[in-house]
Amino acid sequence: MRRRIAVGGGVLAVAVVAGGVAVLGGDDDPGAPAAARAAVGDTAAVERRDLVDREQVDGTLGYADGGTLAAGTAGTLTALPDPGTVVRRGEALYDVDDAPAAFLFYGALPAWRDFTPGMEDGDDVRQLERNLRALGHDPDGDMSVDDEWDWATTAAVERFQDEHGLEQDGSLEQRQVVFRSGPTRIGEAKATAGDPASPGQPLAAVSSTERRVTVDLEATRQRLAREGDSVTVELPTGRTARGRILEVGKVAEQPTGEEAEATEATIEVTIALRGKAARGTGLDQAPVDVGFAVQRAKDVLAVPVKALLARQGGGFAVEVLGDDGAHRVVDVEPGLYANDFVEVEGDLREGDTVVTAR
Repeated sequence: MRRRIAVGGGVLAVAVVAGGVAVLGGDDDPGAPAAARAAVGDTAAVERRDLVDREQVDGTLGYADGGTLAAGTAGTLTALPDPGTVVRRGEALYDVDDAPAAFLFYGALPAWRDFTPGMEDGDDVRQLERNLRALGHDPDGDMSVDDEWDWATTAAVERFQDEHGLEQDGSLEQRQVVFRSGPTRIGEAKATAGDPASPGQPLAAVSSTERRVTVDLEATRQRLAREGDSVTVELPTGRTARGRILEVGKVAEQPTGEEAEATEATIEVTIALRGKAARGTGLDQAPVDVGFAVQRAKDVLAVPVKALLARQGGGFAVEVLGDDGAHRVVDVEPGLYANDFVEVEGDLREGDTVVTAR
């Protein structure tokens, strides 16, 4: 980056100091030939834009809806998907004794009883029927998706059992059905094929495929985080993603251990990512930088910071290049600095061309 200073009626380029602001001498000549003046710098347009000054805080990239997959039956664990595998509706989550032991269905209500002909009505019946239809096991539309089990429900279950090599008795035991909100990502394994399995034994961490960022924010800085606010997240790939604060913890947690006395209490902030970054099966528990908004300026005139000239007698200016090639120096009052831009007030209009340091 370079800076401009006036010397004997001309303009020279010298190294810029921290902050990217050039120093303007007292005898700068706005009427100098355009070719000579433009050669010392590039140009940029005066823009009308929103500026947001952000403070960077460490965060952790993970996945939403975390939980633990537990065995529902006894036997020998013979298959468990590798970490990072995504299991979808109707697919087996693990095998016991060389046979599928539990299948993934989508829904909010956990399986709490066996599914069998003649069972009492309930929302869990509706949830099961919705999945059976989505999987194509009601080809003629005979089944009503409601809270009542009828002959068409039994037929749909039998078609599902036939597809997966199960006994076609029209019933599914509670242990055979796992309801989750959607496609489920297998995380860290807690058992391996060949291990003995028993009901309730943890097999693997599970989550959704939707990315989440968590920040342990010092309680004294809680003002930075408000539910619904937008944040930026610098990912391990180097890309910057947009995020929205979903939840701000209400209870501060005091660290324990040797460093407890030297560490402040924290609150957990949960952030949802937007766009393509919101889904994926890449890195888990990876460090990220989260940018919380500290100050905002909406719909203001702004120029690149490297267009600012610091006057020797105090104050700031910018060098404006007219349509006719003439230069003029315009005094400005800087406002908010953010993302290499600075808010300016002065005799400027949107679209004006200003000279910037290289």
